[in-house]
Amino acid sequence: MQNSEKNRSRKKKDPSLTVLLAAACVVVSVAAGIAVGILFQQKKSIIRLSEENAALVQELEELRGSQEEAKSQESPAEGEEATEEPPEDTAATSEPEETETEKETEEPKETEPPLLPSLSGLEAGTILSKEQIDFSDLDAYFMAWEIEKGDNLYQRMEGKSYRENDYVPLESLRYIKMPHYNFNGQIQVGEMVVSKEILEDVFAVFKELFEAEYQIQSMYLVDNYWTGDPDTTDSASIDVNNTSAFCFRMATGSQKLSNHAYGKAIDINPQQNPYVSYSSGKPKWSHSNADDYIDRSTGLPHVITHEDLAYKVFTSHGFRWGGDWNNPKDYQHFDKN
Repeated sequence: MQNSEKNRSRKKKDPSLTVLLAAACVVVSVAAGIAVGILFQQKKSIIRLSEENAALVQELEELRGSQEEAKSQESPAEGEEATEEPPEDTAATSEPEETETEKETEEPKETEPPLLPSLSGLEAGTILSKEQIDFSDLDAYFMAWEIEKGDNLYQRMEGKSYRENDYVPLESLRYIKMPHYNFNGQIQVGEMVVSKEILEDVFAVFKELFEAEYQIQSMYLVDNYWTGDPDTTDSASIDVNNTSAFCFRMATGSQKLSNHAYGKAIDINPQQNPYVSYSSGKPKWSHSNADDYIDRSTGLPHVITHEDLAYKVFTSHGFRWGGDWNNPKDYQHFDKN
């Protein structure tokens, strides 16, 4: 009896369980539907984005093709300009532009050297650029100084090119500096000692030669080549093709003072213009570096003839040329009494 009541009570509970199970199934089905809907929407979004990206890629390819076609139709000159100044979209492949700091750093390299007011303080042999010379005021570069006992110049010359004597007082001489073109076509500082009596003529001559870029290999005092006596010193100066003027010495082969002793003679490029004796009937010369220049008709550079500018300018200012002498012929020599 009791068992039958228990069974009845269990039967009463079964309907509620069924309802709960049914409800759970409904909830699960609804959730599954919602999840499927969300996934479907996400898939549609992904497909739409993919299509948009593909369209953008196609537009970029078309734009790039248009640019390449435009470049291929440019002229060579336009193409060169485009290479030098690339459009913005190719800037990544070009070299970076200079910054203001880099420009400021490079500016000094392009700055021309300042004009020199004169040759004062510059040693003979100093090389100058054309940018340092004021060609509208060349007189400023042709400079003269008196020589005084005890000064540096006197000490350089004393007992060498200059010695105390009764014929040539120190005050009759002037030390000069002037520019000339060397054999490399460079402007070079030259120096000489000449008589003050011919100073203005010397400046006039060498100014004309400088303006014409006439080449003189070097121009130093003979004291730079001092050997112990004036004759061999003169020979040493000639051996290096040095142009010079004053040296207190006798004339070659004579017991008379040379015009060089008075500062009134100048020897120009002595290698190309040697001293040649014809006493024996054949040419005779002392310096082997002059071998190629005995024949005066070769047309070699720096050879002084009647057609040469040095001859024309010196003689126009009253100088004599040693090349016009009968014997010997001193082709390097110009003097003025």
